[in-house]
Amino acid sequence: MKHPLLLSSLVVLLVGIASQASCNDGIFLNTQIPYRSIGFSAPQAVDPISAQTEGFRIMFTSHVQYPSVVTPRLRDLTPETTRPRIEQLMATSTWFSGKLGTEAEVAYSPTGVSRPMPSIMGNTQTDASARMFRIGLTGSEGRLRYGVTFRHAGQGFLLSPDRASREIWSEWKTGWMMFRNAVGQAWNNVEGEATRSRLQQTYGQVGLFLSKPLWPELSVSYSRNSLNSVFEPIGMAPQRSSNHTIEGAVTLQRPGWDIRFASSYILASDLLRSDTDSNIRAQTLSAILRPINTLTITPVFAYRQEFQSWSGIRIDNPTASLALSYQQSPQLLFSTAGNYSSSRSSDGLIHNENLKWRGALDWSLYSSPEWVTKIGFEAGYSRVTNRVARSIDTEDISGLVRLGIVAR
Repeated sequence: MKHPLLLSSLVVLLVGIASQASCNDGIFLNTQIPYRSIGFSAPQAVDPISAQTEGFRIMFTSHVQYPSVVTPRLRDLTPETTRPRIEQLMATSTWFSGKLGTEAEVAYSPTGVSRPMPSIMGNTQTDASARMFRIGLTGSEGRLRYGVTFRHAGQGFLLSPDRASREIWSEWKTGWMMFRNAVGQAWNNVEGEATRSRLQQTYGQVGLFLSKPLWPELSVSYSRNSLNSVFEPIGMAPQRSSNHTIEGAVTLQRPGWDIRFASSYILASDLLRSDTDSNIRAQTLSAILRPINTLTITPVFAYRQEFQSWSGIRIDNPTASLALSYQQSPQLLFSTAGNYSSSRSSDGLIHNENLKWRGALDWSLYSSPEWVTKIGFEAGYSRVTNRVARSIDTEDISGLVRLGIVAR
C-alpha cells in the first residue's frame, strides 16, 4: 500500500513542477507571492467518531466584517458611524470523512471605495465592481496535501481590489522535512476596460522546509515570476519581464521571542530589451520580543541592493522599522509604529528618504452592563525628503481624538 501512495504523491508534485515550466505568460515585478497566497483556510476538522458514519457535511455562515482601511493621513479616516464594511456569505463542506474540503465565499462592500476609470464609452463602474467571490479545494491523502484556489475582486472591493488570481499547490511531509510547490497566475483590470492595460503574472515556487522541535527551522525556496502585458492601449508601452529568485531563511522560536533571518538573490530580466538584467540582493532580520505578557516589540531591519548591468548603476535601499504594543488591561491599549527607508543610487540621481510614525491610545473611561464609554487618541507624522529635488519634499502632521459610547 505504501508504494501506490508514494507514486501518487510524486505524480502530483511533478505535475506542479511541469506546470511551472510550461508557464510563459505572466504581474508586478519583484513581487514575492507566498504559498497559498489567496489565503484560503483549511477545511474544518471532522470528529473522528462521527467521520466513520458520514461522508458529507456542509455549513453556511453569513456575517458583516469591518476591516481596517490603512490611510497615511489620520484626517482622511472615516467616522465610526460610516466606517466601511464587507457583507459575506460563506459555505464550507467536507467530503469522504474529512479527506476533501471545499469552500466558497461571496462578499460585497457597499461602502467600499469606488474607483471609476474613464473609458471611451464613459464611466463603466457598476455594482459588480464592489463584489468578490472565491472558491477553494483542499484535500489530503496520507502525507500528501493539495489544493486549488481562485479569487476574483472588482475595482470597488475593499480588500485587494481589481485583482484576480488562481493557484494550484501541494505539499508532502515526512518526519521533520516538508516539500512544497505551487503554480499560479494573477492579473489586474478584471473588468477588461479598453483604456487600461492588463498585466498578467505567472509564477511557480518550489520549497524545502526542515523543522525539528527546539531546533531552528530552515527553508530554501526557488521561484520564477514572469510579467506580461496582455493588451496595451494607445500611448502605453508593452511590458515583458522575468524574475528568478532563490531565498534561504532561518527561524528560531522561543517562548519569549522569535527571530528570523532571510537572504534572497533575484535575477530580473526585461525581455523586450536585450542585456538589461538586474541583480538584486536582499537581507532581512526580524524579531518578535515579548519581555512581559502585556508588551510586544517587533523590530525589522532590511537591506536591498540592486545592480543594473546595462547601466552600471547600483541602488541601495536600507529599511528599519519598529512596532510596539502595550496592553496594561482590557481598558487601556497603547500601540505605536515607526518606519525609516532610504533609496540612493551610485550616480547621485536618486536620493530619497521616507520617515513615518503613528501612535494610538485607546482608553475605556467607564463601563456598565449596558454600554461602554471609550476615548481614543491618535497621532501621525510622515516626511518624504528628496535630496536631489528639494522642491518636491512633503511633510504631514495629523492628530485625531475619538469619543464614543458603545452598547454592549
